[in-house]
Amino acid sequence: MLARTTLAVLAFTTVMMIQSQAANAAPYWPWCSQYFSRGTAHACAFSSWEQCMETVRGIGGYCYTNPYPPPPPGRSAKPSRHAARS
Repeated sequence: MLARTTLAVLAFTTVMMIQSQAANAAPYWPWCSQYFSRGTAHACAFSSWEQCMETVRGIGGYCYTNPYPPPPPGRSAKPSRHAARS
């Protein structure tokens, strides 16, 4: 019984850690829009040029590639070589 409880707590903790790390990562959207009718309003929240164009069509505006670089990939979870030395 104690082994099952310990295993369940360990599994729950692992899942919660993975979810919290994924929630902190902001998505990167490669396409942005600039709206003519709303002054300087813009949004970088489109995954494709077509999606962006469907949004600005009728409103008035244009689409452009996101000028900000994507975030760097996360650090590797593997331990460094020097951590095992005693």
